[in-house]
Amino acid sequence: MTEAPNKSMHTYDLAVIGGGAGGLVVASVAAQLGLRVALVEKEKQLGGDCLHFGCVPSKSLLRSAHVAHLADEARDYGIEVTRSATDMQRVNACIRRAIDRIQQHDSHERFRELGCEIFTGTARFVDANRIRVGDIEIRARRYVIATGSSAWIPAIEGLQSVDYLTNEDMFSLAALPEHLLVLGAGPVGVEMAQAYARLGSRVSLIELADRVLPQFDRDISRMLKQQLLSEDINIVHGETRLVSQQGETRTVVLDDGRSLSGDQLLVAIGRRPVVTGLGLEQAGVDYTEKGIRVNARMQTSRRHIYACGDVTGQMPLTHVAEQQAGVIIANALFRLPKRMDYRVIPAVVYTEPECAQVGMQADEAVQDASVKVVQFDMKQLDRAITDNTDHGVMKLIVRKGRLAGAHAIGHHAGELIHELALAIRENMKLSKITTLVHAYPSYSQLNRRAASQYYRDSLFSPVTANLVKVLSRWLP
Repeated sequence: MTEAPNKSMHTYDLAVIGGGAGGLVVASVAAQLGLRVALVEKEKQLGGDCLHFGCVPSKSLLRSAHVAHLADEARDYGIEVTRSATDMQRVNACIRRAIDRIQQHDSHERFRELGCEIFTGTARFVDANRIRVGDIEIRARRYVIATGSSAWIPAIEGLQSVDYLTNEDMFSLAALPEHLLVLGAGPVGVEMAQAYARLGSRVSLIELADRVLPQFDRDISRMLKQQLLSEDINIVHGETRLVSQQGETRTVVLDDGRSLSGDQLLVAIGRRPVVTGLGLEQAGVDYTEKGIRVNARMQTSRRHIYACGDVTGQMPLTHVAEQQAGVIIANALFRLPKRMDYRVIPAVVYTEPECAQVGMQADEAVQDASVKVVQFDMKQLDRAITDNTDHGVMKLIVRKGRLAGAHAIGHHAGELIHELALAIRENMKLSKITTLVHAYPSYSQLNRRAASQYYRDSLFSPVTANLVKVLSRWLP
């Protein structure tokens, strides 16, 4: 294993600042290609927010919540189950096991064996060609900034004086909240609201916009809201004006005077790129509070300095960070002019049912006369009927017979969306999906049935019906 030499100046081919998804992809590939790589991470463990405070612990918590929900609904499947109160310590242990198993892939030992030299601490640019980590100075031919993002804490009166939760401490609660208040009904807000409600908490979800998941299709948002309401989640729309705390009670006051009180408050309004404290001014790297400015090749205003992941402010998703890292590898290491394309990137919210979307939005489709929106209800899907998971819909946006967008809410929507993403990227005719054999009975048939609906709508239109009538008079 390679340890960082005990000297004050170090020279490398590549220095990666940030040990999250994007940074680790670039560092591992570069090291395996034989480059001298310095990997700087401020935390003691690699993996970033996704592993420790985001995707991995949240999905593990959602799994525990799903099991609790199945126990509550077991009678619907002919099984009697009596479940006791949620033991948060054991739930936390499940979360920790998932993190620890995945951590093995992102361990210091593994990356040192690949050839990376790891420095723990905060990196700061001295100039465009040097960074400093504590007392150590690092010089590299190229740099990758992958410092990620942190929870955005809005300037709400009183919030700074309240003990609130963010993604960094919400997965290690000693006890289940009696009444959890959630600020923000975006992906994190709705996932955690449903998870804690299923584990046994009363939950109030507070959202400024007039619907949950404001960035998703309106029909998807409406159906998810119906599901959350059916699980006794209190959903309140309006602007939060004031937050206060008295003892262990947190109170949120809206601008219209309504107030809600609970014993825990989760702030899940959004994320902000980590751009302060990096010395970007000294390096001549352009940035704003919304992120580091990059071109399609992921280069910053300094061509030898790249950036990827949440720090760019562009689609803060782990799979986007990994894709951006691939673009950096192509350009910085192989001199291949690869560009980042954000048009066909799926987004998934892991509630139950799941919500997924890719490509053109329905609002855009309304403004385009060449576009048709097709919808297929999961109540017509045999596998969903057998599993009692038939709450959902698939909506396809079709332009001149080719798929331009897809929006879904339903069981396994997050898995089904990828076949449709490929069809959009390859500009496939919708007939390619209808002629592909999908196993019966499977959820994947939803894609085929929805695509077939497009042709059924065309075939059984009034114009076609009249044409058939005319032709039938002449046919023997």
